[in-house]
Amino acid sequence: MAGCTANYYVKPDDFIKEVAANQQRTEKFNLVGTVPVFFPIRYNANNIRRILCRDKNGENVYLIPDRNTQLEITSKSTKDVVKMYFDTVFFEGSKLTGLRSRLVPGMTREIELSDIDSIVIYAEFPRTQAVDAK
Repeated sequence: MAGCTANYYVKPDDFIKEVAANQQRTEKFNLVGTVPVFFPIRYNANNIRRILCRDKNGENVYLIPDRNTQLEITSKSTKDVVKMYFDTVFFEGSKLTGLRSRLVPGMTREIELSDIDSIVIYAEFPRTQAVDAK
């Protein structure tokens, strides 16, 4: 299926400001399993409902993240890519932290704010809103 996934780009400073403004945590639930056995998984989620970013054509759009939206953050110092779910990202001191898996609570990823080189947002079946030109 063409057009099912897309990458969006956001400046690290802009992303950090957005996370700072949405530090309120909301508990979310995931039901995992098959009928008749389900295991409720709880995790903290941020309150970012949309984020200003650039699409593949360099156009500014608002991306509306869902529970499958992921971040790929590249480290300045090592060039490693740190991956985490978008809705689980928070500040912890001078680090950005988030979950790599909602099924395994210990799979927390983190990166120092000063070590962030670039941020790519990976979205399946993305929903976007146009940015009003003023």
